[in-house]
Amino acid sequence: MLVSELYPTDAGWFPSARHHRFVRLTGAEENILIYCVKGRGWFEIDGQRQSLLHGHALLIPKGRPHSYGAEETDPWSIHWIHFAGEDAVCYSSRLPLGEHVLPVAPDIAARLEQLFMECHDVFTDGFTLSRILFAAQVLRHLLALLFHCNPTFSPGTSRASHRSFDHIIEHMRQHLDGSLSLKTLAREASLSVARFSVLFKSQTGFSPVEYYIRIRIQSACRLFDTTSLNVSEVAAHVGYQDQYYFSRIFSKIMGVPPSAYRKAKKG
Repeated sequence: MLVSELYPTDAGWFPSARHHRFVRLTGAEENILIYCVKGRGWFEIDGQRQSLLHGHALLIPKGRPHSYGAEETDPWSIHWIHFAGEDAVCYSSRLPLGEHVLPVAPDIAARLEQLFMECHDVFTDGFTLSRILFAAQVLRHLLALLFHCNPTFSPGTSRASHRSFDHIIEHMRQHLDGSLSLKTLAREASLSVARFSVLFKSQTGFSPVEYYIRIRIQSACRLFDTTSLNVSEVAAHVGYQDQYYFSRIFSKIMGVPPSAYRKAKKG
């Protein structure tokens, strides 16, 4: 499966969710991440009931019996994502034994909310292969931000490791022609190539070059979805002059060749 390592299965946004309550006696089939941005709620895991306050996130591992809900007097507003995949356990294992809550630093809160909403939009706007790929990348970025770039969760970690690469990713999106090299990206980040590569992968799950390629292929999917451009024209738009090389890269990432992807979209 294309995104088997880590992928969202559902996502949503519940504002002022009065009377919201869930009980799963045998747990869920996926991991559950809840981010409370206003009000308060509660959760119970392993017989221990605790509050979840605004500015905190709750991670419930799959298969763990649990219940949770909004407080009646000040009901929470929450973003939530269910996710699965081979890498999912890497995040729950970072929490201390018996703990399930992460405080969210104010300086990452707005970006975290944006990533939740980007994931949510995928589930409200309809599925396509490109959207599934995009959602998986957003989820990995979201979890990296929460677990690796969140100083309130890892106060002992050097601030250097909390560097934001949002501007680098935006730089990639603005240069889909393939003109960016690893050296160019590292220089844009004001880091050595080696240091940049290590930090970028730790925060996104992909090397800079891999991430850049996926952004270009994601853009190609969007062009296949919304235009009548042929394969060679789409390839040129995202920086591949050799359409056969482009087709090999596309097939490797998307799991199907461009022609099959387009037919499936029209199918």
